Amino acid sequence: MANKKPEWNNAMKNEGLDDMTLLSKVTNDQILDNLKKRFEKDIIYTSIGDVLIAVNPFKQIPIYTDEILEDYVGKSRIELPPHVFSVAEQTYRSMINEKENQCVIISGESGAGKTETAKLIMRYIAQVSGEKGSTSNKKVEHIKSIILETNPLLEAFGNAKTLRNNNSSRFGKYFEIQFNKTNEPEGGKITNYLLEKSRVTWQLNGERNFHIFYQFCKGATKKEQDEFGIYGPENFAYLAKGNTLDIDGVDDVEEFQLTRNAMNVIGITAQEQHNIFKLLAAILWIGNIEFKELPGDKSQVSDQSVLDFVSQLIEVPNNFLKTALEFRQMETRHGNQRGTQYNVPLNKTQAQSGRDALAKAIYDRLFNWLVLRINKAMENPNKGLLIGVLDIYGFEVFDKNGFDQMVINYINEKLQQIFIEFTLKMEQEEYVREGIKWEPIQYFDNKIVCELIEGKNPPGIFSILDDVCRAVHSQSEGADQSLIQRIAVCKANPHFDTRGNAFCVKHYAGDVTYEGPGMIEKNKDTLLKDHLEILQMSGNSFLTALFPDEIDQDSKKLPTTAGFKIKTQAAELVSTLMKSTPHYIRCLKPNDVKKPNVFEGPRVMHQIKYLGLLDNIKVRRAGFAYRTLFQKFLERYYLLSDKTCYAANMIWKGDPLSGCRAILASQNVDATHFQIGKSKIFIRYPEMLFSLEETRERYWHDMASRIKNAYRNYKSFQEECSNRIKNAFRNYKLYKVRCAQTIQGYYRAWKQASPYFDMRAKNEQLIQNRKERNRFSVLSVRKFFGDYLDVRSQGYFLDAMAEGRNEEVIFSAKCQVVVHPILSANKLSPRFLIVTKQHIYTIKLKQKKNLATYLLDRKIPVSDVNAFSFSNLADNFIFIHTAQEFDLAVVCDFKTEIMALLNQQKGTQLPVNINQQIQYFKKKSSNNTITFVKDEMHKEVFFKKNQAHIATGLPASTPINKVRKNPSVKNTSSGVPKQIPKFSGTVPKPSAKPMGKPMPQPGGGPKPMAKPMAQPGGAPQKPMAKPMPQPGGAPMSKPLPQPGAGAPVGGAKPMAKPMPQPGGGPKPMAKPMAQPGAPVAKQPVGRGTPMPSQPNGGPSKPMPQPGGTPMAKPTPGAPKPVAMKPKPQAPSQPTVQMLALYDYDANQPDELTFKEGDVLTLVKKVDADWWLAQNTSGTKGMVPSVYLEVQK
Repeated sequence: MANKKPEWNNAMKNEGLDDMTLLSKVTNDQILDNLKKRFEKDIIYTSIGDVLIAVNPFKQIPIYTDEILEDYVGKSRIELPPHVFSVAEQTYRSMINEKENQCVIISGESGAGKTETAKLIMRYIAQVSGEKGSTSNKKVEHIKSIILETNPLLEAFGNAKTLRNNNSSRFGKYFEIQFNKTNEPEGGKITNYLLEKSRVTWQLNGERNFHIFYQFCKGATKKEQDEFGIYGPENFAYLAKGNTLDIDGVDDVEEFQLTRNAMNVIGITAQEQHNIFKLLAAILWIGNIEFKELPGDKSQVSDQSVLDFVSQLIEVPNNFLKTALEFRQMETRHGNQRGTQYNVPLNKTQAQSGRDALAKAIYDRLFNWLVLRINKAMENPNKGLLIGVLDIYGFEVFDKNGFDQMVINYINEKLQQIFIEFTLKMEQEEYVREGIKWEPIQYFDNKIVCELIEGKNPPGIFSILDDVCRAVHSQSEGADQSLIQRIAVCKANPHFDTRGNAFCVKHYAGDVTYEGPGMIEKNKDTLLKDHLEILQMSGNSFLTALFPDEIDQDSKKLPTTAGFKIKTQAAELVSTLMKSTPHYIRCLKPNDVKKPNVFEGPRVMHQIKYLGLLDNIKVRRAGFAYRTLFQKFLERYYLLSDKTCYAANMIWKGDPLSGCRAILASQNVDATHFQIGKSKIFIRYPEMLFSLEETRERYWHDMASRIKNAYRNYKSFQEECSNRIKNAFRNYKLYKVRCAQTIQGYYRAWKQASPYFDMRAKNEQLIQNRKERNRFSVLSVRKFFGDYLDVRSQGYFLDAMAEGRNEEVIFSAKCQVVVHPILSANKLSPRFLIVTKQHIYTIKLKQKKNLATYLLDRKIPVSDVNAFSFSNLADNFIFIHTAQEFDLAVVCDFKTEIMALLNQQKGTQLPVNINQQIQYFKKKSSNNTITFVKDEMHKEVFFKKNQAHIATGLPASTPINKVRKNPSVKNTSSGVPKQIPKFSGTVPKPSAKPMGKPMPQPGGGPKPMAKPMAQPGGAPQKPMAKPMPQPGGAPMSKPLPQPGAGAPVGGAKPMAKPMPQPGGGPKPMAKPMAQPGAPVAKQPVGRGTPMPSQPNGGPSKPMPQPGGTPMAKPTPGAPKPVAMKPKPQAPSQPTVQMLALYDYDANQPDELTFKEGDVLTLVKKVDADWWLAQNTSGTKGMVPSVYLEVQK
């Protein structure tokens, strides 16, 4: 592998050259070899400059798809490989750019692919012309469809299978596509040349009649078959003479449907189609009329039924038709005097000839009518630019050649003459006329051959034929002999020779021998007056319109001959082509067997020689690719120089030649790449022209880019101005909103900004200055949520409520109630308290058969509630007195909310009793009194033996804390602005107080809360940092802090000790007593404040243990306590550290975010609820004090 040399692949060596002007050796053999290489690779297109060479592959090659067509749109000739689409693109763009008519001349032998090439040209122009997908101009779209649909229609009526081609055009056509000012096809015109009428009545073995006959026989409807007598093609004499009824790979039925569709698109009506098919049937049945020989050189129709059916189809009397076919009218005249008319009988041969002439005449007129009908559908009164496509039969040489072949080859000689005129002769003459340095190229000029056929002095072949036709009237044999004798005068021309009863013409494509017999008869091309009269008396108006000829019995004017007609048509065609800029496609036939992948070298070499490809290459290599007048060059390319153009406007004031020189100088064109003539400038290489075109195109793109950039800058400036205005307006609107928010904030601050605040404030008046407060009760944003347990989502509560499950719940929470066991002391027992608009429910959790079951404990009608009682201490007891049943003693964090909601439900303010001793009915006839004792050892209420112990709370006169105002800057004496924290609008949701003894959930195990409670009227509540302790679950790792104990509202601080159980034994103390001599940090007086030390710093007196069990006595002999040392002085500026108990996310820009466990430094206590703190990174902000615990 290491020694392997890289492969060298020469694509041009393997596939040949795209442009044969680049051949190293210009010989016919080199041309043949290049074409063969490309043909073997299925590359059928090659070019010689602007001339396209196309080789018929005789198979389908996928190079004509819409995608490939789009690739050639807007591309120059050298940008993509040679293709028929490239010629079509060049033709269309040249018409647009040069504002001149264009034409495409397609030449080649029969079977070389001319018809298919013409169809591809028209398909390309129809697809790319005009605006893509535009349906605004219906006429344009209609014309496009007609252009495409003319092909199947004219092919059906004008093409046939020959020995050399399965779809040979048996007529010539020049298709002009007319364009409007926007370069859209708006009209068209077809000129047809010399239809091969003889094919209607006679074909060589292996050939067919015109396609339409076979299509009609196989595809006619049942109705048409019955009406027109149509059967298979084998039943008609005119269709069976070639012994070929089918074509391989062609479905005549399908082709017939395409033909019908083309008629519909073009606009041929159903009645017209009916008449067309009727005449086709008549032609076929005319061919089935047979004659039998009678004595006396006479003939007679052998089958009268066939004649009768033909007369029915053409709608003429059968006796008149019989006479016209069996007799010919003759008239004897004496000078100007009318003579006697005689019916001269015809022999069998003459009768058959007359029958065939009638059929050919009908078909010829029918074909001409179709062409006129198509032209009428495409008629355009506006004269504009046009593109012509010439598709005419190619050069033909058979074993026996007659008048038809001579006419076809004459037309091809004229086309070759035009090719020589444009590509060779005129080009060299122009170089001489313009004074361009030029090396003349020798080439064959076929003008001498054209003069041999069409000349007048000396007379040509057509002139001699016309003379013989005038001299000889009836005897065909004598006329043929006279022709051979008189045509001998043409021997003076080196390209003519006589050979017995034939003569030879040396065409540019080779020598062709034409048979003399039959030429005079075909050149007459006249319809017998008998036949014309019989057709004009037809009852079918469509048929009579085909023969508008007037019969003048006295006219001495001789009818025009076929030779005269074809000369006139050829002259008109040449004149039309000479007025347009030609584009050439030379089609080659690789073999005569019509098989793919067969390349016969000698056969192709013959075509290379007579098409003159060698001379074409030589002239192209020595000549110039482009030439134009100075003024036109200046007008087209003035954009390329700043001396001739400014802002796309011509500013040149000098002569055109100097302007052309200035343009070429600005583009740095080499002097060898162009020459200046007397009136024109010549560009040698096409690449130079394409470069100029590309630069010109780029100029418009650059101008468009500059305009777009300027417009974008304008739009950007406009947008920036708009944005500034919008921003100013937004700032103004934002300012208005902030002003409104400030007003609203102050209004909420005045209103205390809490839902149910009026209700709360109204009920606060009942207990203020009468009962000690805890911190939870005086929070500024304390809200009444009501249904803290979300009863509707807890099915077991609804089951316990039984028939009250559908009542509207206004309050629910965990609580404890005082129960009165029969054999033991009163105690607190956990319950779930639910208040509806109708009743008060207490639900207990009881274990039955190892299952936790919720049971209804009490149900009290709200209407029976008549008073409330509270203690004067900071406990959470509320006594609900009823009129009918015994009272309810409840311990709940939301006691004031319960009272407020019940007052609201009843619509009145119930009496409130506040005392240190509360008496209530524990049963209907039994009272009970609970005494409340102030005990600093118990931050939470401790209940035993009808005594409730509780630490000192906030003073009874403590008002509700004010809501935080919007932050503002106030000057202080030190000049430092004081930061006042903003009110966030929401506070963490308070949670229920944890029970002393957790209740088990049904099924055991902990159960988290269903969802956090929603704040009534407020923003959504943030999830709680820690879940609340659930009944029946294990104690939480970190219980919620209690109100008033320095913990956050709704948060949880670990309880100092579990709730004392009734009848329980000794319980651990809340916390160890202060050691003698240890410093005691100052604490604010209020609920949760530790009991102060003994005076003088002495040891504290041990407190008795709850439950009545005395503390253990000191061990004898133990050392006595040492007296406490004097309290050290506090530092001048002590640093207070605070531990975050829960996560907190800032709601205002001046607040500080922290996580649970973070250590913050206290900077300043702004008010009771909000402090200014600093985190470890030095960031300062407002923090809620209830979320923090001061570190000792």
